[in-house]
Amino acid sequence: MNLTPMRFLAFTWLFTGILLCWAVAPAVAQKGNIATLQLRVQELQQKVNYKKDTAWLKAVNNLAFSYAEKNPDSALQLLQQHDKWCREAGYHEGEASVYINTGVALYNKGDYAASIESLQKGVERCKQHQLTELLPKALNNLGLTAMAQGNFSRALQYYYETLAAAEAVKDQYTAGSTHNNIAIIHYYQNRPDEAELNYKKFLNISVALHDTDGIVIASNNIGEIYLDKNDFATARHYFTTALTNAALAGRIRSLISANKNLGLLYFKSDSLAVAARYFKQAADLALEAGYKPSACVALTGLANTLHRQGKSAEALSYGQQALVMAEEMGQPQLMRDANEVLASVYEQKGDGLQALAHYRRFKQYADSLRNTEAERMSERLKAEFDFSKKELEYERTNLQQRWWIFSAFAALFSALLVIFLVYRSRQKEKTANRELQQKNNIIEHQKSIAEEALEQLKSTQKQLIQSEKMASLGELTAGIAHEIQNPLNFVNNFSEVSADLVRELVEEADKGNTAEVKGIADDLIGNLEKIAHHGERASSIVKGMLQHSRSGSGVKEPTDINALCDEYLRLAYHGFRAKDKSFRAGFSTDFDPHIGKVKVVPQEIGRVVLNLINNAFYAVSEKAKAASLGDESYEPLVSVTTKKGTGAITITIADNGTGIPRAVIDKIFQPFFTTKPTGQGTGLGLSLSYDIVTKGHSGSMQVETKEKEGTTFIVHLPNSQS
Repeated sequence: MNLTPMRFLAFTWLFTGILLCWAVAPAVAQKGNIATLQLRVQELQQKVNYKKDTAWLKAVNNLAFSYAEKNPDSALQLLQQHDKWCREAGYHEGEASVYINTGVALYNKGDYAASIESLQKGVERCKQHQLTELLPKALNNLGLTAMAQGNFSRALQYYYETLAAAEAVKDQYTAGSTHNNIAIIHYYQNRPDEAELNYKKFLNISVALHDTDGIVIASNNIGEIYLDKNDFATARHYFTTALTNAALAGRIRSLISANKNLGLLYFKSDSLAVAARYFKQAADLALEAGYKPSACVALTGLANTLHRQGKSAEALSYGQQALVMAEEMGQPQLMRDANEVLASVYEQKGDGLQALAHYRRFKQYADSLRNTEAERMSERLKAEFDFSKKELEYERTNLQQRWWIFSAFAALFSALLVIFLVYRSRQKEKTANRELQQKNNIIEHQKSIAEEALEQLKSTQKQLIQSEKMASLGELTAGIAHEIQNPLNFVNNFSEVSADLVRELVEEADKGNTAEVKGIADDLIGNLEKIAHHGERASSIVKGMLQHSRSGSGVKEPTDINALCDEYLRLAYHGFRAKDKSFRAGFSTDFDPHIGKVKVVPQEIGRVVLNLINNAFYAVSEKAKAASLGDESYEPLVSVTTKKGTGAITITIADNGTGIPRAVIDKIFQPFFTTKPTGQGTGLGLSLSYDIVTKGHSGSMQVETKEKEGTTFIVHLPNSQS
């Protein structure tokens, strides 16, 4: 599992979110701790009309905000009717604060949809009553909640509104924190330069404000950028700065974040013992303080580090603890990472079923997180495009209607009025045409963006196909290297023997022994014939390799199918033997001698045969590994058969391996689908083979399988002979 700084971004949001939420009610810091606030609320409540007392309403708001982080349910209960009392007292700032504090409490509970709804009401109240001091903080919390949902475009919109509102009232604290959040999104979108620029703006503001928390957060985040660039020295400088400041100020959250990042740094630089120590410190601090998201991140990092150290039992324990916490919080990023590390640990332990189950959950969360934003952007662009078209049609229709109405009205009264109305209509028509042109330009721009994205997708597909071809070439090369060694050994051996015979011939010639000279000459002729034979064999192997590696022109040529199948069967076997010396399997052939030469693209059909045989050897190899633990009577066997039929030839490749599960049999020819473990298959081999046979050669491909007993692939090709 590749653990990168991107894995921890969501939890940096949470840390930054709590820090920014503290800015919503700065009076809390002035009023003291929760106990003091409770006493203040009780004291003010002794008044007769305390529900209309601004001081009491403000104190309750401050107390609710203090509850919002660790006891959000108490905060929500306290604020249940508070907006009503604020309205009755005419206390607009209090009413807006109720909605904002409610949104903060819901955010901390993980109810992001309800949080956004409440925060939006708070923003509306701020704008309605011109509460300029409170507006930046409300907008910033909206951005945090949208970011936690993964809606980065909406979050950026809120953050830029926050910056404008903060600059208007010179709220440097909120402006700095907003720069930090904007940087996080840029970093997540793989724009490190913009991210670093905004992080450093945040750091400069924090230094000017003597804000220890801000310095720690900025240092941690800048360190992550340099860590992503593998500049470990600079990253360590920033992380150490963060850790030192957090320790001096006694900031638990900051200590957790700094320890976690140092753990990640040493993990990436393969100092696993040091990494485990920092992750453990971060996890212990977070668990003790009750900060579940940070604890979950640290436990996942610790599990991954122990897994790489080979400590499967400890890694499994910490990984399961992280998964339980992630599921309790319902955080997709956390559940994705915990399932990924557990899949790797179970695979290391040899528990394939558990590994597969956790890998499937990892893929579900990873695909969901990747696709969510793309789907939202696509829907938004489509909606804007449809709306623009309808708006253009409406304006065009409306313009024509007004033209006829004004013309008819002008005709009834006077020619002068007609001239005036026509003039005014023409002016409006010009304006409307300009607006229509502008909107058409926008639509064309959006269309070009969509076409560019489509071209990028096609390019990526071509690259994936080429990668699969190169992978098959690598497997072929391993077999060729083994296969070509035999004729080369014969050439070398007979060359050495021939050299000795030449020396003997010279000696016998000097002695005048003519009969012996003739006998030696006969031996030399025999050796040279064998050298020539094995040289031609090596040449044919090299020629076959060159033909396979060419991209090919797609031109069909007469090809000996039997020879092609026989050669690729042996090359595939030797390729497996080159990768795994313990691999043993029997193979057999049954070639129809009446097939003759068939017109095909040899490079393409060679790839198909090689891929199917490789899959067969992989299946019997996996079954042999399982049988070694129990049934030792199992004999791996792969067979290749050719047969000439009416108007077509058939290539059959069968094995007695693991078979294909019935649940996935309909998916095996789909691109990117594979039953092999992570890292051992691309999911393109059978898809490309199917396209080569069906689209490139107008043939067909079928599969017959029985789980745990074996699989047979049947390829039908039109019998187009030379």
